Amino acid sequence: MRRNHGLLLSLSTCLTIVFVVLNTWSSTELLGSAITNEKRSVLKNQEASRVDDRWITRSQTNRYITPSLAELGKLPYKHKHILMLTRIPGAGGELMVLILQRLQGYNAFKHIRLPPGDNGLLSSSQQELMVEEITSIIRQEAIPLTFDGDVRFLNFSEFGRQGPTFISLVRNPLDLRIWQKYKKREVHYYGVIPYFCGQDPRCMEQNNTWAMEQAKANVIRWYPVVGILDYMEESLNAFAVEFPYFFKGAIRVYDHFRPKEKHPVISSATSRLQVKDTTLRKVLAQEVEFYQWLKSRLLNKTFNNG
Repeated sequence: MRRNHGLLLSLSTCLTIVFVVLNTWSSTELLGSAITNEKRSVLKNQEASRVDDRWITRSQTNRYITPSLAELGKLPYKHKHILMLTRIPGAGGELMVLILQRLQGYNAFKHIRLPPGDNGLLSSSQQELMVEEITSIIRQEAIPLTFDGDVRFLNFSEFGRQGPTFISLVRNPLDLRIWQKYKKREVHYYGVIPYFCGQDPRCMEQNNTWAMEQAKANVIRWYPVVGILDYMEESLNAFAVEFPYFFKGAIRVYDHFRPKEKHPVISSATSRLQVKDTTLRKVLAQEVEFYQWLKSRLLNKTFNNG
């Protein structure tokens, strides 16, 4: 009896030990499985996060409008996404402003009008102040941007700043309508060359060969397109090719501003200035030469971005 009792006690003890061992092994296996699953979950989340990061980066890369100029890093001497319209009195500058103001809503850019000036030369300090003011506006605003002003060409690089790309619109200096406005004091006619020549006092001298050559050099370097008022459709097409960000749909907008009823065509004999005074003809000689050069450049599409 005692022998049987001892045998049962030993058997019970063995079974208890086996049960404890099996239970411990099962718990360890379950814990290991849980840890493995947790690791897999973490790795999966990390991979998903990397995919999201790549998608966000790709989305940011494809933005059209840049929030600030500082994001773009080192830039060339002129910025193609910032335009400055040199507005010349009596040459259709206000028409260009109307077109840009209408297009800014369609093409997602902002047009800014600079305060009016007196069309005269700026001193060195005035030039520097204007450069800093425009640069400050560019830094604060989102780009693309366009400006217009009646200021003569201003070289930003002389003041260590990146300049905008310049554009303009000119008119035949022998067009009778200019002189009709001039006689009525609606237009202060300075000629076209001084506006492209810049701020040097020599730019104001009429029939100055240096002034005309400097004007041409500035056009080649800073003005990819200079439009001609008498060739408005050709001009707008050229602007649209060179600056699609700004001038997409320009012809359609221009159609709204163009007169519905055509005015009587002025014959070539009367549309050109009829002046017997040979002195005035000599004064206009280089203006005519410069105009013909701009016209040839536009119609032959010899655009040079510098």
